[in-house]
Amino acid sequence: MICIVGGTGTLGQTIVRLLREQGQAVRALVRSGSIAKAEPLRALGAELIGGDIRDIGSLEIACRGADQVICCTSAGADRRDESRYMAEYQGPINLLSAARQAGVRQFIFTSTLFPKNPLGYKFCWAKLLAEEDIRNSGVPYTIFRPCGLFYEVVQRGEPIVEQFGVFPIFGSGQKRTQMLAMIDIARAFINAIDNPEAMNRTFELGGPQHLSFDEIVDIWAGVWGRPIRKLHLSIPLMRVLGELLHPLNPSAPGIMELLEFSYDEMSCDMSETSRILGLERMTTLEEYCREYYAA
Repeated sequence: MICIVGGTGTLGQTIVRLLREQGQAVRALVRSGSIAKAEPLRALGAELIGGDIRDIGSLEIACRGADQVICCTSAGADRRDESRYMAEYQGPINLLSAARQAGVRQFIFTSTLFPKNPLGYKFCWAKLLAEEDIRNSGVPYTIFRPCGLFYEVVQRGEPIVEQFGVFPIFGSGQKRTQMLAMIDIARAFINAIDNPEAMNRTFELGGPQHLSFDEIVDIWAGVWGRPIRKLHLSIPLMRVLGELLHPLNPSAPGIMELLEFSYDEMSCDMSETSRILGLERMTTLEEYCREYYAA
């Protein structure tokens, strides 16, 4: 039995689908506010357990009898400090405690690929602290640090372009990143399960291309078949805007921080990771866009 917390998210749903295609028994923890989002998981044959990462009792029930526990929680659009703390640190540590008590064979945690200077970002501290606690827990673990997703540019960017006629980019657009497809991250998670070479290891995950954000938008526009005008936004100005909007939207500073982080320089060496996790062939941005628009 594989227990997944964060299964109603975009990554979690992909992991559940691939696991069920393999015939694996999957149990997903579902918050009361995410019942509608969990219906696809039920349709796939996953067992649903009501609970919350704040509620250790529900986590203990979810982990009972599980061989592996996968944590892919996220604060989502709620970027208030307390929400991020719970999603990025305290919630995963609550889950780790329940997994240890249940005697699971492997705890798989979703961290993030860090830029060269990550410590200016609050949620990076939370991820790093969670990683440290996991390594010191005595529970066999695998930690993943994935880069950003093509999904975050294409699916989330398309409505912005259609409404405003531009795609916003924080900074010059010349910083480079190794974004990747959701399916490749999910494959990495699944290929780590019970993999001796993946035990007690931390893996950085990046895509097959190291592209600037201007190049990313140009490739996307070429497949979409329409020009996309880029709007380069000053990072200091957006920080100030986030603080000004804070009284109206408590998440505003956190959203600006997340956007600034997302447009930072990120890269990793995938040679050993690809061998261990069977990721020799990964999806390019052009392939991703062609598949998305064909569907």
